[in-house]
Parts: sequence; C-alpha cells; structure tokens
Amino acid sequence: MKNEIGKLYIELGEEYNFFAPIKEKGNLVFKKILNPDDIILDYFNSKVPPKEILFPKTEVLFEYKTDGKEVTEIIERKDLEEKNIIFGIRPCDAHAFVLMENFFAFGDYQDEIFLKKRENSIIIGVGCNNPKSTCFCTSVEGHPFQKDDMDIFLVDLGEKYLVEAISEKGKNLMNKMPWLKNATKKDVQKAAELSKQAEESIVTKLDLKDIEKVLDPNFDHPIWREVSEICIGCGTCSFLCPTCTCFDVIDDNDQYNNRGRRIRIWDTCQFCLYSLHTSGHNPRDSCIERCRNRILHKFCYYPENYNTLGCVGCGRCIQLCPVNNDLRSIIEKIKKIDIKKEEKISA
Repeated sequence: MKNEIGKLYIELGEEYNFFAPIKEKGNLVFKKILNPDDIILDYFNSKVPPKEILFPKTEVLFEYKTDGKEVTEIIERKDLEEKNIIFGIRPCDAHAFVLMENFFAFGDYQDEIFLKKRENSIIIGVGCNNPKSTCFCTSVEGHPFQKDDMDIFLVDLGEKYLVEAISEKGKNLMNKMPWLKNATKKDVQKAAELSKQAEESIVTKLDLKDIEKVLDPNFDHPIWREVSEICIGCGTCSFLCPTCTCFDVIDDNDQYNNRGRRIRIWDTCQFCLYSLHTSGHNPRDSCIERCRNRILHKFCYYPENYNTLGCVGCGRCIQLCPVNNDLRSIIEKIKKIDIKKEEKISA
C-alpha cells in the first residue's frame, strides 16, 4: 500500500543514503531525505534531473597538501563506499544513468568516482502514467514503463503500487521486505493497461532511424543558422538535460595553509567560453556552431561511439527553454533536408 513507503525508508534509511523527489522552493527535486512524508511520487518530472545525485553540480574530486611549491600528498575521498538508494525515478532518467555510465567508462581513462557511486546505487523507479505533451521517449528507444534500467520497478495502481524486482540487486533488496504482499492477476492486468495508455498518450512520433547518417554529411548546411536564430545561449537545455556530462575542473588553492582541492563543476558546450582556446581562437565562436554541436552530440556522435542515441526524450529542453526552441521541430527540419536531397538526386 502507498502508506507503507515510510516503512521502506525506516528499514533502509540507516544502511543507505535515501534520495527521493521532494518539493523545494516550488520545484520538484531529488534530495537525500530525512522525513519519508516529504516524498512526492505523483509528479510529471523533476526540473533538475536526478543525475546530480551521482554527478553533482559541484564536486570535490580530491584534496591535496603542498610544501608551498610541490604537491606532497593526495587525499582521496572516503565517501565512495557509501550505499545509495535513488527512489521514485522515472524511466527516462533511469536510462540516462546508463548513457552516463557508457560515457564515463569509455576509453582508456575512466571516471572512477562516478562509476563507483553508480555501482553502489540502487535505483527504484516508478512508471510514468501521465507523460507530458513534451515527452517523446518512445521515439528514442524508450517507453514510459521501461524497467530494464532499474533495480526495482513500481507501477502506481491508485491505492497501491505493483512492485517488481528487475535486477539481482533489486531481488536482494526485496528479500529484506517480507511485508510485501503477492500481486494479483488483476493488479498485473491493470499495470499492463496503464502501460498501454501511457504509450498511446505520447503524441510525438519522431523517425530517428539512421539519423546520424543524415547529420554527418550536413555539417555545413544552412539549416544550422536557421535553428540557432532564436537561441540566447543560456545553457538551460544542457544544464537540465539528464544525459549531458560536460564539466570543467578548477583547483581551489589555500596557499596560506599549504593545501587545496580539485573541484569538478558542470559546464556546457552552449557557453561561448567552453571551447575558447588559450590562444584566443574559438572553433565555436557563434551560436550556430554551439547549437549544431548539441544536436550532433546527441544524435550523431553518440550513435557513432556508443551505438545508441544520446537523448532519452524527457522533454526538459523543450518545456524549459526560455525562447521555446523545440528539439522536435529541429529534428523534423533536419529530416526534411535529407528528403529534399534524395528527391533532387532521383529527379
């Protein structure tokens, strides 16, 4: 039953850092909770994605000591062994963690901090019964009831939740909750009906098959000037994107006490300083190049590097853009370029 969510927190809160959606300053955000009564599960989606739990806006990577000139000691973090539960996450945001994991584990140099935190985290998600008009997860290989990327999956049946263990982590956790009752056939059938209704309610249908093959040869197409005309370069789309991973690294030096910290902070390719070289040259010195890079990153570079799209269709960039620059419209315009090109060739 829904009133037993508090029991879940009481049983697991001492062993795990328990993160869940709560209201804060009028917005829904994911925070470490102290009171289970603060948890809100009847929501569309959080403004800031829960990725900040594992990839914070500001994060100390390590601390160090110096002798005034040279670094004499590196002090590694001691909190990476802590266990986390991320509760109440939507399927799109759960899939975003998979994309982030692909990114941080890619190549010869892996991000051990993110990967360790991800390894020690259990994701308990909730099906999205009522997708927003800006949602398009079904166009990017997702679904409002996609459960593959979670450890435990919940379906809101009204007065209670249908609970399903997906991974071994999830099964082991559910073994600690003997008070859960067996689901009935009626419960399972209702969950299937809700899943179908949620899928049918998503009106956006984008054809993204082989989209990277359209984007790659059109790198210098005039369409990029058109789609960037109204962009003000605020970075909202990327800062609120659950799959964006850009960051900057700074050293906070305390020269009087011979110590310091290396800090990672969120950054975005939509800022003019992001790609500025020390020489003064900037390969993306206008909004045209920066808008293009964002689209190519999600729909061209991601498929080429990871064989998957870099977008989960959460719709945050559409809903929260201050100038209503709609990613869906941009994709449709780009697809039309290819169609016109094919028509010209066949003519």
